[in-house]
Amino acid sequence: MTMTMTVTEPTTAPTSPPPAASTSHPITLTVTVAGLFDVLTNTVRAIGTSEALPQIARLRLHLADARLHALGTDRYRIHRDWTPTLDNTPAHLPAPLALGASDVATLRALLRRRLALPLRAQPATLTVGPDVDGVRPIRLTLGARPHADTLTVLSAETSTRYFPDMAAAEARFAGWDATDAVHLNPRYLADAARLTHDGRPVSPHAGLEFRFRAARPDGTPGPVRLTSPARPSWSADVMPIRLDDAR
Repeated sequence: MTMTMTVTEPTTAPTSPPPAASTSHPITLTVTVAGLFDVLTNTVRAIGTSEALPQIARLRLHLADARLHALGTDRYRIHRDWTPTLDNTPAHLPAPLALGASDVATLRALLRRRLALPLRAQPATLTVGPDVDGVRPIRLTLGARPHADTLTVLSAETSTRYFPDMAAAEARFAGWDATDAVHLNPRYLADAARLTHDGRPVSPHAGLEFRFRAARPDGTPGPVRLTSPARPSWSADVMPIRLDDAR
C-alpha cells in the first residue's frame, strides 16, 4: 500500500510515566466507564503477540497529568490513548500496570454492558493492590456497586520496562520532513481505523491524519504517525515496510 502524505506539525507529545514512591497500600484510580472502555479498545490491538517477546504482549497503563494513559506496542507500531481521571485518583502510580490481552477482554466485556446512556458516564474504579511476589491484583468497580471479578496483572518491574520511553522517542524524532511515499501494513491501518469515542465507534467519515518523522541516517523512512480529529487523545506510530521487503 503506497501513500503520498502532506507534512503537518504534531500538536502534543505523549506523556511518559513519572517516577513515584512505592507503597504497600491499595491504590484507587477512577475514570468513566466510557473513558476506560475507549482507551482499552483503542490500544489493545497493537500489543505484541509473539511468543518470543512475552514482555510486550501486554497493555501498559500509567497515570500522569490527571489522566489514565494506555500504551500498546508490538515493536512495529505503538498505539496510545488517554482519558481524564476523576477527583479521587492519585497523581501517580508506584509503577505502571501491565494487562494481558485476556484481562483486557474481560474488562471490556464488563464495561460494554454499561455503555448505553446514562451509564457510560458512571465511574469505573480500579483498585490496585500491593505487589506480592511480582503480581498486583486489580479489582474493577462500576458505579456504586462493587463487582465480584478481580484481575491479576504482572508488576511493572517484570513487564513495562520493555516498553519505549515515549518522551525520549519524541525528543529523538523532533523533526518532521517530507518524503515521496511509504508502504504500510494494511492490517495496521485497519486496526487504527477502529476507534471509539464515549464508548461508541467513531464515524467512518472522521478519517485518519498521517504525519511522518525525519528519515533515518541510512535514508529509510521514519515511523508514520496516525491521528484522528474525532479522537484527539489517541495516536499511533507505525513502522513502514521496507521497499525491499515489500516486493
